Amino acid sequence: MDAMKLTVEQITTDHYLPEKRKRRRTNTVDGYESSIGLYVIPQWGDMAISQIGRDDVQDWVERLAGTKAGPGGAWKAYKCLRQIIRWAMSKWGLFVADPTLGIEKPRKPAYKPEVLTPRRLKRLIRGFVGCEQEPTLIIEADLGTRPGECYVMRWEWINWRTGHVPIASTLQQASDGVREWPTKTAKGERDGYLSPWALDRLHQIWVQRGRPRGRIIGDLKPSQIAYRIQRWIKVHRLPKITMKNLRHTWGTIAAQSGVPIETVSAMMGHSDIQTTYRYYYALTAATARKAKRRMARSILGKTCSEMYKGIVLPLAPAESVSKAA
Repeated sequence: MDAMKLTVEQITTDHYLPEKRKRRRTNTVDGYESSIGLYVIPQWGDMAISQIGRDDVQDWVERLAGTKAGPGGAWKAYKCLRQIIRWAMSKWGLFVADPTLGIEKPRKPAYKPEVLTPRRLKRLIRGFVGCEQEPTLIIEADLGTRPGECYVMRWEWINWRTGHVPIASTLQQASDGVREWPTKTAKGERDGYLSPWALDRLHQIWVQRGRPRGRIIGDLKPSQIAYRIQRWIKVHRLPKITMKNLRHTWGTIAAQSGVPIETVSAMMGHSDIQTTYRYYYALTAATARKAKRRMARSILGKTCSEMYKGIVLPLAPAESVSKAA
């Protein structure tokens, strides 16, 4: 086999994706395959790596960013192309210029997740009383887990005395069905502790249902749970929120409540604290004013007279002052 003559499509479908499916989560590879099928193959599928130029890749990324794919979709497609090319270069020892080097990332707007205020979150939780999926919503709202980490929860994992819940796996639905996997990152494996209100309510539901064992969602698939939760929200006119954004709501409220950002990061299972800063630390007007007051008191002086004590300040003429006013 002359690897130099293989096209990007041949490398991808015959070699790259089959090998990735042996070692990566199915839903992860499904994501690769979707982006590759939509954007990479149509543009580069019939070309060999040596036929692709760096400027052509840069133009492709910029052009793609202006379509419905957006900057995020364009960058994801670029990373898929980069992975394919570098994987082939490493696997077969290809001595060819890497056309994906030095590509500039398209600017994308800052991601601002939709979150609920504490009052609306309370209304949502109270509105789920009597819903079959109430326990799932309580866990997501109280622990801020990733949706898959919530779906995999089992009744027997809850310590009814301490509220401890181990978070060590996730339930994912992909092309090969529903499967349990380890958490997204190594730091994602952590200990969760239910709040007293959540623990008490879950215990009530558990007793009412006959002290069951097994997954809290039962035999339902994650997509079915998500659909039923959204259906209940719509029918009962509750605050609209997705399971993913319930996690964002938890992180936002925790950060705004004064919980140290390092603690928020650890409780959410982030591998990098910068992720927590980027999504959940917002400089509010109240925080900014408080910081400025502290700075003024300790360094600069609280008032104008304190700042310029001992200096005769030139005053503007009365006419100038009145005109300026």
